[in-house]
Order: sequence, then C-alpha cells, then structure tokens
Amino acid sequence: MTDHLLVCGIGSGMDRSLTELRSPRRTLVVVTDRPTERVRAAADVLLVCDPNDAVAVLAELSAAGVDRIDGVFSLGADNPPVISTLARRFGCPGLPLETALDCTLKDRRLAILRAAGLDLPRFTTAGSVAEAVRAVADIGLPAVIKPSDQTGSLGVLKVDRADRVRPLAEEALRLSPGGRIVIEEFLEGTEHTLAAFMVDGELHRFGFADREYGRKEEFAPHFFEGGDTLPSLLSTEQIEEVTDTVRRGARALRLDPAVINTDILRTRDGRVVLLEITARLTGARIATEVMRLATGVDPLPNVVRLALGRPLDLTELEPRHSRAVVQRFLPADGGVVEWAGNPRDVARRAGVHDVFWGLDLAPGTVLPSYRGGADVLAGVIAHAEGPAEAEAVAERALRALPLRLKAPAA
Repeated sequence: MTDHLLVCGIGSGMDRSLTELRSPRRTLVVVTDRPTERVRAAADVLLVCDPNDAVAVLAELSAAGVDRIDGVFSLGADNPPVISTLARRFGCPGLPLETALDCTLKDRRLAILRAAGLDLPRFTTAGSVAEAVRAVADIGLPAVIKPSDQTGSLGVLKVDRADRVRPLAEEALRLSPGGRIVIEEFLEGTEHTLAAFMVDGELHRFGFADREYGRKEEFAPHFFEGGDTLPSLLSTEQIEEVTDTVRRGARALRLDPAVINTDILRTRDGRVVLLEITARLTGARIATEVMRLATGVDPLPNVVRLALGRPLDLTELEPRHSRAVVQRFLPADGGVVEWAGNPRDVARRAGVHDVFWGLDLAPGTVLPSYRGGADVLAGVIAHAEGPAEAEAVAERALRALPLRLKAPAA
C-alpha cells in the first residue's frame, strides 16, 4: 500500500534531503514557499504557499484534491503548530495542538519548564515597552530580549545599557505577531545542540554538537551563531547530564512521541540550562548532513516512521563511525554583489562536503547588514581527522569563495 506523506515546510538547505524520501511506495506531497529545483524534482504534488499558515495550507490541499494524508512532518522548518493542525485534520499521528504551541511559544514553554523545576535563566514576559523597561530593571543588565513567537534568532537582541532597553524592546515587539516578548537574564558558557526522538517516555539521542560562537557579539545587539562542531568537547559524563536535562524538559512539555531539537547552555560554573526545545527535526542541514557525516546516523527513516505512527528502528540510531565535522557560516555585512561564481568549484577540495550560498547573489544585489540567521551569506560543511583540522578546511573554503563585492553607491 502506498503511503501518502505530507512534508510541510523545508528549512534552509534541507531540500537536499527531500530526494531521499522518494520511494515507489510513497506519494510525496510537499508544501513550501520556496520551491527549488530539488523540490520540484522530488515532489509528486507540489503546493506553493506559506507553510507557517495552516489555513493557507489546507486551502491549497483542498484545491489540489488532496484528501488523504498518512503522515505529516517538516524538514527542519519550525512550525510544530501547523504540523499538529494538519495531523488532526487528516487523522495522522501527531502531537496535540496545545502541546505544539507550548513548545513553540517561548513564554508558554518557559513557564512550563520553570514549573517543572528545570534550571532556566531568570525571565519575565512583556506586552509593551513600559513592561519591558520594568522587566529589565528587575532582571538586571545585561539581558536578552526576544519575540515570544519568532524563530531563527529573529529579533533576539542583547541589551547591556539602560538607554538601549526602549528601542530594542520596540524592535522585538514589532517583530512579534502576537505582541509578546520575553526578557531573559544573559548567561555565558558553551552552547550545544542535541537531536533526539522521544517515544514512550524514553529519549533516544542521535546527535550532539557544540555550537560555534567565536563571533557571537560582533554584530551586537544581534547574536551571530557561526555553526556546529562534532564531536563535542564535553566529556561523556557532561553529555549525559545535558541529555538528562533535555529528557526532563521533553517530559514536562509532553513531547511524546516526537522528534526533538534543542539548544542547551552549559555555564562556566557547570549549570545545564535548557534554552530551547521544540518538536521538529534539527534544521540547517545539521541533523541530516552534519551529524550524519560525523556518526553515520540517518534520522530520516525514523522521522517517517514516527509520522506514520510506526515503531522506531533503534538500531539505526547507533553510531557507525566517529568523524570530525564542522559547519561554518559567513555572515552578510553589507556591500553590493559585483560577481558571484559557483561555490561548488570550492567543494571539490579535499575535506569539503559542500559549500553553498545562503542568499541569492545576483549581480547588483545589495547585501544586508547582519541581523539574524536569515542573513547568512555563505556556508561550508567540512570534515577531517579532528575538529581543528576540519575547521581549518572550512576556513580555507570560505576564504576561497567565488565572490566579488563593491561598496554601495554614495
């Protein structure tokens, strides 16, 4: 019998994984607002609309005559509430909508995790600039202001001076569709990505990476995340401590069954702080390529099984090898594109898995100044014997990008 799979939303670069989902035993329905050549080649039914708008997606499905779906998920897109809505509409396995909202809306998530006793930054919420000013005065400086209902680091801002609270709160509120922002204590330490499946109360980890933040505050008040590194520099004991914290967070949020993506901070004095946890596959090619290159574990078959309500194959989550792999990003920082070549030419170098543009770089394109994850100019995935060697390969690849910029006209 043919399975009808709905892939609703494709994160940056994740269209590469779509071809792996093709099978004679599947009908692949894909919803995206950015159809690439890979998407067009892989989809049996392609619907172009906003995958974050459940009403629009349902209207497009109806217009296309799609009346049967057996499983629904996204490829790294951060839209769990839409996935839950679609799963309920078609009678597919999936999390309840309230659970999806709890892990997506930052204010709701933090309240639940705090009630469960997890270690969190001190935080409060605000619906106005005046409330934000009072909140920062209570929490203290430096602090972090972020929209409660945005993803991809959009509107996440560090405030370190009292005279900056008001304008930064205004910016975060402007970017929040619901008009709610979260104000958190700013904590320092190392950050990590943990990817896992949560089924029947058990957490099955299949990836763990260190986040690269060497240039974190170069574009202040915005944060720049430089990529991910595997294997982690944490000890086995420390990784297990982080895993236990994620397990507690997933249970508190009732993310079961679910594929889980997390952002964890380990402070300099050893606290394990759960910054983000949501019910989706880790995006930006991390779970499907970076972690897979490092360990040999491909999560996609189990993502499909989960969406269809079938048992996981836990043997597929066991590492096959251990290899040093890094992903590094180059931020956009203004300028005008004079010429852009094919980054695949750089990818032919030893140790380079892929080099890619993060933006459309037609001649004459005016590049933005970096303000968040959407403003990545280029990226590279590299591998080597050890992390330092892999990072050196990545740096050489980024320096060799076929790109020429010029200053904007006065």
